[in-house]
Amino acid sequence: MKAARLRAVRDWEFVDVDQPVPGAGQMRVRLEQVAVCGSDLPEFLGVHPGFPKAAGGTGHEAIGRVDSCPSGSYAEGERVLLWGFDRVHGLFQEAVLTHDQGLLRLPSDEVPERVLLTQLLGTVIRPFRKLGNVINQRAVILGQGPAGLLFTAVLRNLGARDIVAVEPLDWRREFASRMGATHTIDPAAVDPVEAVGEITGGAMADLVVEAVGGAETYAAAAGLCRRGGTVIGFGVPDKQVSGGVLDLPLLEMQRREINLVMTLNAGDQPYDDYANALAWIEEGRLDLSGLVSHVLPFAEIQRAFELAADRPAPERPAKIVLSFEAP
Repeated sequence: MKAARLRAVRDWEFVDVDQPVPGAGQMRVRLEQVAVCGSDLPEFLGVHPGFPKAAGGTGHEAIGRVDSCPSGSYAEGERVLLWGFDRVHGLFQEAVLTHDQGLLRLPSDEVPERVLLTQLLGTVIRPFRKLGNVINQRAVILGQGPAGLLFTAVLRNLGARDIVAVEPLDWRREFASRMGATHTIDPAAVDPVEAVGEITGGAMADLVVEAVGGAETYAAAAGLCRRGGTVIGFGVPDKQVSGGVLDLPLLEMQRREINLVMTLNAGDQPYDDYANALAWIEEGRLDLSGLVSHVLPFAEIQRAFELAADRPAPERPAKIVLSFEAP
């Protein structure tokens, strides 16, 4: 079967690998769609040294159809959301092994890229389980990529008062307004601290979401937050250095008693977060139209990553999805 492998910086190739055979407690899932995530880009851009990378790359947001389940826990052809898979080889390949218990079953008649967003939405919902009520709170979201846009929409659903999207790309700011932002800020044009101060009457934000993973945005988050407020660290901080070591204004954060809530994904047992996200999608709580901007064949993985990394304005890329041909 075919798998994609990074052979050099910004250079994908396809290799032939053996189709995995499920053992005890495993089943094989044939991939239907896999999304490009912002956390996939550091390897593509060469932040993490060492090439070629493992076949399958860092792909981790995917749905597929059960191809072989010796235990009978799932029927062949059932659509499932992938997690708990063989992480030695990521999901940029045609089939993968996963455990045969507890995966989230997905509706077979839904548009695939719509339910594919269950994974990302579940990770966005997760940190709110750690927080108290956000009704009538003032929120700032740094970054309006796909995750930032979903944070904007979730905060609207949860009743936040002011939802301020900070984003340098104009089409993303437009999208943020559609997703529920009450205000948008271009950080290249105005000082976000001054702008948020004006919006909030000097109170600043109760909640700041870092959805970029950059050193500058992590450092800026504290300055946007009120005393005793909360910063959610969602962006994976390996965009410039592979170890993700960043300078933070910890003394300022300590003096102002800012809470730092770190979150990465939906955890080792993410069923509840993903199931909740799927329910939100099926209930139409979020307007997801246009969030998936490109659905490309798996053979075009090189173009998909170039779109995600370079973000050409005429293309207006948001979430980019790779689709596998039916066997």
